[in-house]
Amino acid sequence: MRCLLLTISILCVGCTSDPGFTPAQRLAGEWTSSMDGARVTMSSDGTWIYASIDENGNIAHPGTFEATWDTITLRSDNGPCRGMEGRYEYDLSMDTILFTLAHDECDGRRLRMDYAWTRAMSPNIPAVKAGTLEAITEEQESE
Repeated sequence: MRCLLLTISILCVGCTSDPGFTPAQRLAGEWTSSMDGARVTMSSDGTWIYASIDENGNIAHPGTFEATWDTITLRSDNGPCRGMEGRYEYDLSMDTILFTLAHDECDGRRLRMDYAWTRAMSPNIPAVKAGTLEAITEEQESE
């Protein structure tokens, strides 16, 4: 019986793996909204900057975020969502992220998060370095 319990314990420990990066590092990069082309640059230190262009010119709003492997909490430092928290579940598939509202009092952010966001991939993103992205080069495509 002890041998069976020990074997099960070892198997459970062996099944868990550390991906080598944090959720914030996984989300780091520049994201573009499919709604209107607005961009958010997320940094692995938990900061972000939202940038868009409206009729009055460029807009940039900074903020912070906390992420787990499937949820994100956004906080805006200024702009129309200043001081408001937005909580979302997210589903990340390669270079596209989809959000599901948990709670957000900011109407503008809530609307924008209903649309897909696409990441401009960078080799400096740990998830890319770890091999979760396999790109086909023009040379490979012509073979």
